[in-house]
Amino acid sequence: MSRKLSIIIVNYNSKGMLKDCLASIQKHLTVDYEVIVVDNDSTDNSIALCNEFESLERFKIIRAAENMGFAKGCNVGADAARGEILHFLNPDTALQQGADSDYEKVFLNPDKVYVTPLFNRDGSVENARMEIPLLKEIFLWNTCRSKAKYWCRGASVIISRENYEKVGRWCEEYFIYGEDMDLFYSFWKHNLEIITLEVPVFHYGGGCSQNVWSNLQREIIVQKSFRRFFRRHSNMLHYTLVKLYYLMFNLIKHPKRVPFDIKAWYKSMF
Repeated sequence: MSRKLSIIIVNYNSKGMLKDCLASIQKHLTVDYEVIVVDNDSTDNSIALCNEFESLERFKIIRAAENMGFAKGCNVGADAARGEILHFLNPDTALQQGADSDYEKVFLNPDKVYVTPLFNRDGSVENARMEIPLLKEIFLWNTCRSKAKYWCRGASVIISRENYEKVGRWCEEYFIYGEDMDLFYSFWKHNLEIITLEVPVFHYGGGCSQNVWSNLQREIIVQKSFRRFFRRHSNMLHYTLVKLYYLMFNLIKHPKRVPFDIKAWYKSMF
């Protein structure tokens, strides 16, 4: 039996946050939905904590034999999903009261892409939009932001199955970091309008990578993903120019960060 909405959660060592996420879905949603959890071979007890949900008709847990990465996990979840609308949601999030009304808006206008406002642990609003790191877009971002292409964090992205297939799904060349930027660039290339919904999702952070890697290790992975984006959508000369721009920007705005950036950039090349 098909459903209107499939919520797809890729989990890796999210501890109790995954259980809290599932509980928030069960508490706040009355629309026709299902939840697909793809577990990337977690080594903590995050899945064991969720046994109570697995027996429910609306919830399904897929246990991968290895860590496939976030993008492939999303695609595996989408393949198993039966919904017309796909909501890719991080395990370190929690839905809030009123989420039903936002989903109803999506059902009425499924031709658009939707993101939800993200609130941090302290209640502050998470930075929702970031510039696509291409020279033209960086220029527009700093001069006429309303015309610049942007991307949003992949913690909460809603898209119809039709458009998900149209843009080419999540790019599995990325293991973690950069896949959301790549996906949003595909939205722009396919002229899909991106709408921010009203009801926020709490994003607690640290659901995966912060529990596994040091800051330097994480930044090295980010740099490798950054290069992959340019190989897919531009060229390496463009990549070098953009990297120099960001280094100069940090030299002016955040000089203490520059040695760390250079070290991570160098190590990411090997």
